[in-house]
Amino acid sequence: GAAALMALFSWTPLHAEGAAAFQHPVAIGGGRQLNMVCTGTGAPTVVFLQGHTGDISNWRKVKTPVAALTRTCFYDRAGMGYSDPSPRPMTAENIVDDLHTLLRAGGIKTPVVLAGHSMGGLFATLYADKYPKDVAGLVLADPSFDGQYDYAVRAEERKSMARASAKRLAQLDSCAKLAEDGQLSAKESHGCFHVPPDLTPDARAYVMQQFLRAPYYAGVRSELENYIPVKGRTVDGDQEKQARRNFGDLPVIVLTGGKTFDNGPGSADIKNAMKSLWKRGHDALAARSTRGENIVLADSTHWVQLDRPDAVVDAIREVVSQARP
Repeated sequence: GAAALMALFSWTPLHAEGAAAFQHPVAIGGGRQLNMVCTGTGAPTVVFLQGHTGDISNWRKVKTPVAALTRTCFYDRAGMGYSDPSPRPMTAENIVDDLHTLLRAGGIKTPVVLAGHSMGGLFATLYADKYPKDVAGLVLADPSFDGQYDYAVRAEERKSMARASAKRLAQLDSCAKLAEDGQLSAKESHGCFHVPPDLTPDARAYVMQQFLRAPYYAGVRSELENYIPVKGRTVDGDQEKQARRNFGDLPVIVLTGGKTFDNGPGSADIKNAMKSLWKRGHDALAARSTRGENIVLADSTHWVQLDRPDAVVDAIREVVSQARP
């Protein structure tokens, strides 16, 4: 479990293209705003869902080529980036319903193609389950899925996973408290965040303003709490399982990182079990559509959009092309 958790908690560097590339608040009702920035023209629109602790910049290597192809939108989930926090727990269902509201409030014409990475892939899958008429296609980059923790059959594996999860949740609580007390700054991260040295002022402003706010850590914590397994089950996994449906002939491409579990703790047996389950889970996701396909990228880690942006762009191009009438 630790390797899967480590994959989720990696930080990525950020590069900006001016403040407008990061900030465009949209009122979604209830006094809340979610941040969504769009670029490019054409239909269907591609909407990106980053993974846990991710941000808009995770897609920087694919943004320009996809925007040349069609309308392209990126958004910050509640509490993150420039988005207001949510009064509700950050379960997969609540996150999906937020996005559903945001697309309408932001005037985004449906159906859209959803491109999700990691945890964002599970959210994209649940969105397609719940709102089939809204979705023209799915591109899932090393996505999370219900049942991904089923490799932990032995008690010791489950305990190890629980320890890693508890440690991470405690760290997020500590970071939220530090932020509340004004103890975090660009010079003093207390291990709560990492800002690469080569950021433009706009990019630095984007990441720093979230890293210094308690709601960011609360949002990240709530997402994680609903995502990690307790007694073998997860809230997010159960929600997706309950809503699960056949995707008919929906264009679906799943990209699997061949090196996702190569690094990190765990015996070779555990890593092989995780790898095998990961591939089977991705095969099963693709098999939910008659046009589904799972492509294994042998040279990619979990960060497919950074390691193999060409493969992500090709997949989006293919799905957009299939989705166009």
